Amino acid sequence: MDATSINGMASEHRPQRTDDGRNDSPLLELPNELIQHILSFLEPLDLAQVAQTCRHLHMQSYDDILWQPIVNRYLPTPISTPGPTKSFRDLYVAHHLHWFLVKHRIWFGDSEPGGKLLLSRYNESTGSIEANTLLATRGVPKASFWEKDPIVIVHSFEPRITLDTDRPAVKLDIDSSEADPPNDQPSGRQDAAQSAYSKETLMGNVAESGLYSSLMLCRALPPSAITGSTSVWPPLRIAAPSRTRNVSQDGYNSVGHRPTRLSEVSHNNFRIRRWVEYTGRRTNPNFIFGSRADVTDALGINMRYFAPGMESTVGGGLTIRMPEDITTYATLPESCYVPTPQKPWQGIWIGDYSGHGCEFLLITQPDAKDESPLPRGTNWLRRWFKGNRRGSDSSTTSFVSAVEQQDSSMTDSESYSPEQVDEFEAPGPRLDGFRRPPVDTIAGDTQDYDDVPTGRLEAIKLTGDPNVPRGEYTFIAPDIGHGGFVRIADEELFRGARVVRSAGHIAGRNFTHDQYTPSQLIMVSHDTLAQFWQGFGHISYYKRVDLDKLMESS
Repeated sequence: MDATSINGMASEHRPQRTDDGRNDSPLLELPNELIQHILSFLEPLDLAQVAQTCRHLHMQSYDDILWQPIVNRYLPTPISTPGPTKSFRDLYVAHHLHWFLVKHRIWFGDSEPGGKLLLSRYNESTGSIEANTLLATRGVPKASFWEKDPIVIVHSFEPRITLDTDRPAVKLDIDSSEADPPNDQPSGRQDAAQSAYSKETLMGNVAESGLYSSLMLCRALPPSAITGSTSVWPPLRIAAPSRTRNVSQDGYNSVGHRPTRLSEVSHNNFRIRRWVEYTGRRTNPNFIFGSRADVTDALGINMRYFAPGMESTVGGGLTIRMPEDITTYATLPESCYVPTPQKPWQGIWIGDYSGHGCEFLLITQPDAKDESPLPRGTNWLRRWFKGNRRGSDSSTTSFVSAVEQQDSSMTDSESYSPEQVDEFEAPGPRLDGFRRPPVDTIAGDTQDYDDVPTGRLEAIKLTGDPNVPRGEYTFIAPDIGHGGFVRIADEELFRGARVVRSAGHIAGRNFTHDQYTPSQLIMVSHDTLAQFWQGFGHISYYKRVDLDKLMESS
């Protein structure tokens, strides 16, 4: 969007002048410094309106002393120069609709089943807005046996996390072009009216010939339209100021998906459309074998979207286009991932998932009033969760009862074979089904510390795998306080760490037969956690991701 566009959004209003040429507005009699101070309280579109009133206010409203703080309020680190543009106003206008992408730096996608986690930033040298994918490798783990139980395997975990700066998922240059929305029937009542907000922006992140992508703005779904069964992103289990639909039969073209005015633009979601055109030329939707439907039927190719800014094939030949892929992204409010003294484990974490590699997690500690009901699959664990509370059964008895309850309630088709639990594959012997851990790994005679954290700790997958996909719980510790306390670790590896009860989420391929299994969360430090998967005889680690360090290294 250029300066003409943003000015076009502002209605014209010019002050009246008297016959002798004097302006009757007392505002213009003020010193320039006071005028600029007054204008500093206005939003960008308000400044655009002021600029159209008269020549003097036009000059004042264009001053960078006003526009530099407007740009910097979106950036984690303020900038002192407008980069490749002539002024901060020009820089703001270049990314007018997209500054929210860098204001919220964490974005996670809904692609099945793995998803994708992005960190956004403003590239001061090029003036572009970029979002890069987080990549991680787990290295070669070293397996050892647990001192507390020699049958249990402990896997070391020292992940290497980087940003894919060579192939940004989002790259909006200062001269990024806009494309008309790919509406099949522009006159249809359900299609979004063409506007600056419904158009897509072609991105400058072509990694190889023929691969293109565009960015789509989203429209938030009203809370009154969201139920437990509504397909929305982010999922309801993740706190969010707003959500958008992530299921569409028409390529997200209808008014329910695309904003038509500025007030409808969601600052918490966006979409990326990706496609391949082998010839690298724009397909003309009018050049078909008689009708557009003929092309779709004959080639079996989705011809809905046409890349902007490319030559047409009007004279002959047809660009071969692969079916497009659309991913919806959502941000995370800082309140659910920034640690506080009362919630020191909140943050973005990375976990070791054996054969599936590394996965990124959101660990959050919701307030009691914001806690959702425990997932359906944890009902049979409720008694075990309370195993150490006064007046309840011993933890050992509760665990055995829980396992027996599970064994009696599962049919043969629901039981787990080694192939179905490959989320937990690890070096060493395979474990067939659940095994009951020794009594001394479940409970001990140690007393809990006096001053301990309270409440629930939830770990939600931001990226997933074929067993448990993105957006699902990976484990829940219902009470990390005295109520969930198991013991204080006395073995050398975890000495001094509190151990609390948790429920680990397991599933077969394609998220079939999902359920929760008794686990123990070993709270090593505020930056390191370990999970003892009791039924599978191994311990895996989780490490906090240092987002600031990643941004500095990019």
